[in-house]
Amino acid sequence: MSAELLKEYKEGTDNFIAAAKAVPVDKLHKTPANDEWSPANIIHHLADTEAHFYVRYLKILTEDIPETDFFDENVYPVRLKYGKRDVQKSLLLLQSLRDSFYNIMSNFTPEEWERKGKNANVGEYPIIALIKKSRTHIKDHLNQLNEAVANS
Repeated sequence: MSAELLKEYKEGTDNFIAAAKAVPVDKLHKTPANDEWSPANIIHHLADTEAHFYVRYLKILTEDIPETDFFDENVYPVRLKYGKRDVQKSLLLLQSLRDSFYNIMSNFTPEEWERKGKNANVGEYPIIALIKKSRTHIKDHLNQLNEAVANS
């Protein structure tokens, strides 16, 4: 598959991790004036969603067209106690999951790039669509993180 996609996936990881590590400690838990998520919540959200992406990737690679339903991310901040979680642990989880999948993806065969999952909302989809969604997801939250820091 495209070396460009691998490069973008890796750069997305590196850029987000670097920006998250640069957030001043006194701004981590501040909610911006526009009532968006705090930088800490964005980091926890990305770690949790990346865990879901990772499980979906593994299912697609090891099962024949598995169900990969979405989850309700809106309940996570309260039920997973984002306000009390360790930001550094979430960053480590995010980094580890993305590095691990980057390694797996770097060794894909052409057939593995064609593997599919399915979802009740969208039907069958190729793994590359999920990878592209993850790539866009981290870029969007990098922008959100930068705005949250600037507005807090």
